[in-house]
Amino acid sequence: MDSTGRARGRSRGRGRGEEGLDTLTRRPDLAQQHGIAPYTTQPPHASGRSRGGMHQEPEGRGPALSSSHSGSGSVSRTTSGPSTRDTPQELSYTGPAPGRASSALRGGPAGPPAVSSTRAPPSAMAGGDTAASMGRGASRGREQRDVQIYTRPSAEFIKLGKTGSPIPVTSNYFELIKRPDMHLLQYRVDFNPDVDHIGVRKALIRVHENVLGKYLFDGTLLYNVTRLPQPLELFSKRVSDGSDVRVNFRLVGEIHKEDANYTTVMNIILRRCLGMLNLTMWKRDYYDPAALTEIPQHFLNVWPGYLTTIRHHEDGFLLGVEIIHKVLRRDTALDVMDRMRQSGGDIQALCKAELLGKVVMTHYNKKTYRIDDIDFTKNPKSTFHLRKEDRDISYLEYYSTRYNLTVRNASQPMLVSLPSRRDKNRGDDQPVYLIPELCGMTGLSDDQKKNFNLMKDVGNITRVMPDRRVEALMKFRRRLAENPKIQEELNSWGLDFARNIVSCNARVIPAQTIQQGGNSFPTQEGDWSRNIQRSRMCVSVELHDWVVFSPTAMMQEIRPFVNMMKQVGAQQGFNIPEPNVIPMQMDRTSNYVEAIRSECSRREYSLIFCVLRAARNDTYASIKKMTISEFGIPSQVITGRNLKGQQGKLMSIATKVMIQVASKLGAEPWRVAVPQTKWMVIGYDTYHDARQRKAVGAFVASINPTFSRYYSSVKIHENNEEISPSFKDHLFGALKSYYIMNEKTLPEKIIVYRDGVGAGDIARLKDTEVAALREACSDAGARTHYLGTGVYNPSIAFIVVSKRINTRFFAMGARGAGNPPCGTVVDNTVTLNERFDFFLVSQKVTQGTVSPTSYNIIEDDTGIAPDIHQRLAYALTHLYYNWPGTLRIPAPIQYAHKLAYLVGESMMTQPHEGLNRLPYYL
Repeated sequence: MDSTGRARGRSRGRGRGEEGLDTLTRRPDLAQQHGIAPYTTQPPHASGRSRGGMHQEPEGRGPALSSSHSGSGSVSRTTSGPSTRDTPQELSYTGPAPGRASSALRGGPAGPPAVSSTRAPPSAMAGGDTAASMGRGASRGREQRDVQIYTRPSAEFIKLGKTGSPIPVTSNYFELIKRPDMHLLQYRVDFNPDVDHIGVRKALIRVHENVLGKYLFDGTLLYNVTRLPQPLELFSKRVSDGSDVRVNFRLVGEIHKEDANYTTVMNIILRRCLGMLNLTMWKRDYYDPAALTEIPQHFLNVWPGYLTTIRHHEDGFLLGVEIIHKVLRRDTALDVMDRMRQSGGDIQALCKAELLGKVVMTHYNKKTYRIDDIDFTKNPKSTFHLRKEDRDISYLEYYSTRYNLTVRNASQPMLVSLPSRRDKNRGDDQPVYLIPELCGMTGLSDDQKKNFNLMKDVGNITRVMPDRRVEALMKFRRRLAENPKIQEELNSWGLDFARNIVSCNARVIPAQTIQQGGNSFPTQEGDWSRNIQRSRMCVSVELHDWVVFSPTAMMQEIRPFVNMMKQVGAQQGFNIPEPNVIPMQMDRTSNYVEAIRSECSRREYSLIFCVLRAARNDTYASIKKMTISEFGIPSQVITGRNLKGQQGKLMSIATKVMIQVASKLGAEPWRVAVPQTKWMVIGYDTYHDARQRKAVGAFVASINPTFSRYYSSVKIHENNEEISPSFKDHLFGALKSYYIMNEKTLPEKIIVYRDGVGAGDIARLKDTEVAALREACSDAGARTHYLGTGVYNPSIAFIVVSKRINTRFFAMGARGAGNPPCGTVVDNTVTLNERFDFFLVSQKVTQGTVSPTSYNIIEDDTGIAPDIHQRLAYALTHLYYNWPGTLRIPAPIQYAHKLAYLVGESMMTQPHEGLNRLPYYL
């Protein structure tokens, strides 16, 4: 079957791919020396020497103000999730996950100097600012994360549903039973000369405790209860070079207990306490290297850690704690180059193919960078202009004097990381040059991801069962309670947490009934794979002429498999005729391309079926590009390993392939009961290509009352945008198809499910995509002279769907904590007071803790009750025809996800217009 479509290499990813580094050890906290910067001349932006580890700063870099994931270090941060079925494993070619590294992964302040190709001086000592640096943009960026977007219609609006059976659950939050009750003053702190390293800043501030009184300092902003004279200028001295540093304190605000910014203060206090647990801070999260688990057979280490945030929820403040993991690799970019060199061939081309788009982490300062190019004309002996010292210096000398590092290979080429839009906006427009030897690879390689044993061994550690997760949460709470220094710190600020995790009132939505041709049955824990084999499809289609392209050596396997497809198809009402089989002596990509072009030029086919000896990215991409873009014919690709095995297994595979083929041609294998009204549901998702710096926006919209047939369209965004500038065009095309398919009527309500948008983008989302929807409706009404008036103004609900969240729920039973059942809805306690939102558990998992999905209804004038929103979202998780079970997300989003991945990963061209009403992307 076709690609699994895992279009999430980022994180949204924001670079949350599996990342790695060499072995690490903790470095002594040199900043404890009052007023002494632990570096000689210009301090680096982050700690790290050749044998150093991550420098621990108890006060941290700033509070974690939300549950969103930031790109993390050179490791994979895994939230201990289970092996779920949100992106079902298909049986065809399985391509690698795309390199979707976010621009945020540039890691803020670059460690090495930024050097332009024209030898222009670096834009900063080491290539840029950070939230912890002096620039005003740093503070502005941090404050923006604290902005609350209100999506609840009104304070009096009741978002609680009523349908379903009540079930008590607990969640991974601790209630704040006491919080600081004091008036705080907020000061902006500036250093002259500029000090880039946050640890050095804190050390330079610490010598003035007698003047400042009790304070909190996050690297840029200082909070205390003492009103300082204004203006206030203090001096600190670096003993290393005897230089004076002028520190200016400027009062910028006053914070009261009722202010939203008070959350920031509580998070800073919490992070200071976490620093007292002998944990290592990586980006914004804390990890416990003492509790690491080694996987020596795969050269990996797994670090457990905690993701924490204090935030105001429905009825008060809660401390959220998520158990997370980082998977660390031990190889460097130079190791990868050496492996490419040993394989032979064009070394430069091989290295670029393997490394471009990947994210690396520099060992000396724990910053991450995306590789955009490899400069084979430069090496560590090359020089650049060091602006602060106004002289040319080689990279060898720079790293030797700045980081006490000796580069062993002086002839290796240099990696190039180009500035992102965010970098350019803050004035950092120069590329950063990196030495491969000093860059740890991040993200599991494609070969590692395909290594079943490796992924299984990693999963055995990162997939934490509910009872063990609750135990880890309680252990974390005990560690806080049993540490005298932490208790002293918390008490001094008047902060305290409950001893147990919070309880929530949840409901279980009744099981959906699957409808097939003349038969119906309830789902069994979100799965009906056994039932569909005995029932006819709701709507079948006719398959006329189809052609199979197969290597001659696999003819003995393909013919019995085709017969099985015909057999299971007949049982479900899908009649499959004998195909035209084209044997090929060779199975190169060019052989498939030539054979398909030759055969399709002389005869019309309804389906093209290709058998590959083994999974190959280039062959798969060429087949899809030709069949979908050039000829406009649905195609199916299957690999040879799926044609071998025991009879029972082959029958199961043949059934799934048959259903997939039928669906691509327009069949409807099953339906569920949904409101029989003139509604349209829409799914939208974006694929980001880190290598080409483009984005693919995929849009699917239902065009029948049962939400089982979809119109689709694709737009390629040259600027790698997440927010779509093409929503108007997408919807206009969908309304046109709906108008044709539904007797010249248009939908009364439009419900959009949108994936991949963070809280910070919601305002822009409403200004662009929601506004574009309304414009498209207005245009559609005018062009069709709708209902004789030309006015078409349907009600619209726009819902942001998020899978990557940190909330977990536990059903507490006699045997301890377990996973809540399918259909569990939580719309209280841990939801956010300012949102119209709910959590939905739509899957059953057998390994690890189930991950709920968050639904945030950011715009809604439909008048649909919260109950209907919740039940509709759950029903739509049953309608993805590539999997006889429920998904974590509604089917329209999964269809959009598959389409975006197919076009972005394999085609990067527009599909044939004649396919826009068929799910050819399955």
